[in-house]
Amino acid sequence: CARSLLAALDALAPDIVLVEGPPDAQEVLPLLTHEAMRPPVALLVYAPDAPRLAAFYPFATYSPEWQALRYAAARGVPARFIDLPLSVRIAEALAAEERAADAPEGAEKPADATSTGAEPESAADDAPPGVTLRDDHELWWEHQIEQRQDATGLFAGIKEAMAELRAQAPPPEGEEARREAHMRQAIRAARREGYARIAVVCGAWHAPALADLGGAKDDAALLKGLRKAKVAATWIPWTNSRLSSRSGYGAGVRSPGWYEHLWTADSRGGVRWVARAAALLRADDLDAPSSNTIEAVRLADALAALRGLPLPGLAEYHEAIQTALCGGDPAPMRLIRDRLEIGEALGAVPPETPAVPLQRDLEARQRRLRLPPSPEIKTLDLDLRDETGRARSQLLHALAALGVAWGTTPRAGGGKGTFHEVWQLQWRPELAVAVIEANVWGNTVEDAATAALCRRGDETDELPRLTALLDAAILAALPGAVAHLLTRVQAGAAVAADVKHLMDALPPLARIARYGDVRETKREAVAPVIAGIFGRVLVGLPNACASLDDGAAAAMVESIGRVQESLATLDDATMRDEWHGTLRKVVGREAVHGLVRGRCCRLLLDGGALDGAELHRLARLALSPATPAAQAAAWIAGVTHGSGLLLLQQDTLWGALDDWLRDLAPDTFVEMLPLLRRAFAAFQQPERRAMGEKVKHLRRDARGEPVMAAAGDADLADIDRARADRVLPVLAQILGVARPS
Repeated sequence: CARSLLAALDALAPDIVLVEGPPDAQEVLPLLTHEAMRPPVALLVYAPDAPRLAAFYPFATYSPEWQALRYAAARGVPARFIDLPLSVRIAEALAAEERAADAPEGAEKPADATSTGAEPESAADDAPPGVTLRDDHELWWEHQIEQRQDATGLFAGIKEAMAELRAQAPPPEGEEARREAHMRQAIRAARREGYARIAVVCGAWHAPALADLGGAKDDAALLKGLRKAKVAATWIPWTNSRLSSRSGYGAGVRSPGWYEHLWTADSRGGVRWVARAAALLRADDLDAPSSNTIEAVRLADALAALRGLPLPGLAEYHEAIQTALCGGDPAPMRLIRDRLEIGEALGAVPPETPAVPLQRDLEARQRRLRLPPSPEIKTLDLDLRDETGRARSQLLHALAALGVAWGTTPRAGGGKGTFHEVWQLQWRPELAVAVIEANVWGNTVEDAATAALCRRGDETDELPRLTALLDAAILAALPGAVAHLLTRVQAGAAVAADVKHLMDALPPLARIARYGDVRETKREAVAPVIAGIFGRVLVGLPNACASLDDGAAAAMVESIGRVQESLATLDDATMRDEWHGTLRKVVGREAVHGLVRGRCCRLLLDGGALDGAELHRLARLALSPATPAAQAAAWIAGVTHGSGLLLLQQDTLWGALDDWLRDLAPDTFVEMLPLLRRAFAAFQQPERRAMGEKVKHLRRDARGEPVMAAAGDADLADIDRARADRVLPVLAQILGVARPS
């Protein structure tokens, strides 16, 4: 389509080129010809005072609009954008937000006129309002447009088809009508300025409406009194995956990598395409011999001939590659689809491109730390003992605090212990908007993240939220935010009365106290806060666990787990002993929910604070006939929560469970079975299999205590001796031993 457009422009030799696009971006249009500009890129138009209201206008090398603008620049011909300005659409969105804010509670809120991520329509995928294209329109477009050998009359034919469709569709209203009115006014203005040969590059649907200019008064009336908002425009790098219609981009193409290949390929482009597919398969350790590659090219040509096509298209090459190179297996084709048909190309923009100060600071940090943005998912393994690794970690944490999710939540692990941090990075174009939005907090990453965290800390009094913010500030190495949030945490801890909130606040503080030396932070400041919170948890936990319903009990178990996690991090023997003493008080209270008592019992068991006799006593009490069946089942769910391997070693507990199940009435057993299954459902299949084997071989000693049978202690009465005798001669011959008489 773009080649046909260039041919049409050469034939017309226009003295001005008008392109459907945002006039707000006219000032940054000259950057299009900069040597550092490399598609795919996008125009970003946004409101500086409300960056969430923004629109992207993506361009690929093969975009007709891109080629038209490049054509005009190369020949010194003026080029203009003529669509309805984004300043009007953003003003309407702001007005709608104001009306929604003033509307009474419960009233229906109007939809935004524009929003972050809005993209324009494309001439290649322009679905008219009220008309549904039920067939595969992209395949039709490839056969009729992309594979056309003679483009003579192409655009006249498209305009005629669109005129027929518009005759059957309702007339445009609202914004659609204003857009076409504004474009007609721009064409009239070009004529008044003396331009005679005017080329208009627009979506196919608009062509008939722009060819017939009609009366100017009606258009002027439609555009009269429109409010405008302050907007700014810039260029940002884009990606092939965001150009793809699979990303949700309504005007996207199905296979941007394929169209990029068509634009750059010579007459043997099909051979090159199959060869690239074969190379991609080999790089992923998949078999792709040359003979099969040749066969794939021949098969694609044969399919095109059978279908009456002048050349094989993407569908033919796709089928041929799957058949000849993948042996009919669709699984490798996902690799071809993601890396070849779509691809992950990331464009580039010139350094002179307008940008907010925060973006410039981020780019400088990315260069200094050798962290270039990439659309591919990359794993970053950081050693925090290294200065560069620590600086990279701090940058990623600061961006996360600003809502710029370049990296996923890190997980510590591996051989380096607490000095090890793993990130998964993927730069997405919409993060450019997030950076613009974050600039309101400051002009550098450090200043912006500090201000954002301090503001969030001032807006909440919840202790868990405050400690989480403090943890984020320390991970990002923001001393100003750390000092401010630490003051807020100390004040919040002094007045907090909710035991659960106190418990939930401990893990971040424990990590700070234990690993603060890795982050070069002062651990002494949080030690008194931890001691005060922990002391109040010890006093308040037994009463806080009384009279809980099922939901509250589950939430309390989660909070108890957070305290346990914190103590494991701190590794303080005195605190651990005090915690075990409090758990014993909880276990011994009948008013405590069975789930909570069971979980506390398990924590004591794992910590070595319960011997076999005590466990047996607690199990018999929890599972006695006097205990309601639902509470007994909840106790089992609590006591089985955790490591399955440790649970397998608790013979006394298994014996108590066995006794309880044996004593259940048949009806009660059926009622409890779903609860029991749920209690064991979280374990992995090998663990459940081992538990089944343990129950199968559970035995009792002379005192009736549960024991596990040794490997040779199976009940010989269960053995079929006649069948065993038939095996012994063969076994003796294999082993080369004499069979005993």
